[in-house]
Amino acid sequence: GASRQEATVRRFFSCLLLGPLLPLLQGCAADPLGTPPRAKTNGYRARMTLKSDGVEKAAFDIAVRGHLRRKGPKDGPALVLDLALRKAFRLDPATTTARDVEFSEAVGELPGGIPLAPGFDEKAEAARRNLSLYHNEGDEVFAGHACALWRFDDDPAVTGSPTTTYWVAADLDGLVVRYDRETTDENGKTQKSTVSLTNVQVGADPRLFVVPEGWKRLGP
Repeated sequence: GASRQEATVRRFFSCLLLGPLLPLLQGCAADPLGTPPRAKTNGYRARMTLKSDGVEKAAFDIAVRGHLRRKGPKDGPALVLDLALRKAFRLDPATTTARDVEFSEAVGELPGGIPLAPGFDEKAEAARRNLSLYHNEGDEVFAGHACALWRFDDDPAVTGSPTTTYWVAADLDGLVVRYDRETTDENGKTQKSTVSLTNVQVGADPRLFVVPEGWKRLGP
């Protein structure tokens, strides 16, 4: 009698404890932690900084998701581009308006050279440049990410030819987090421009790239 009663009591309390958790446990059976976001599929947000010979020239927030780009803070004025549709608009929270802008003008506001989409492929880059010779400069850590450094000379046969180095972060699905461009003038002086991504946060909300509900859309 007593042992049966104890078992019933234990079962009762087990149900009390586990009851609310059962849907969660069942949901977790296939995927305990859920699929972690990835830069390639979920995009990312970051701080972009442009430097010339080590001197900062500009810095701003960016968000990237697939063919979509946003230049500007999450809650502030921003430029949004759709590379696939070749369309762009500016968001102005102060007036809750979105104004269409010329795509060619908008593209010019993003720095050239650095590929903002993850998935950098050194072989594809060499083919794009029509080069058979390029260099792996080893591995370095930048902004907390282990990066493979790939250097391309504009013309490997020419001494002092301009070079481009891509810092590729494997943990961010092959995202270039730093881009160095070095040129040497006729006097032998080297100039270096750098575009870098820091504070990279994986995952960019799709709502960052659309006109918020209730905002007024204006023509160019």
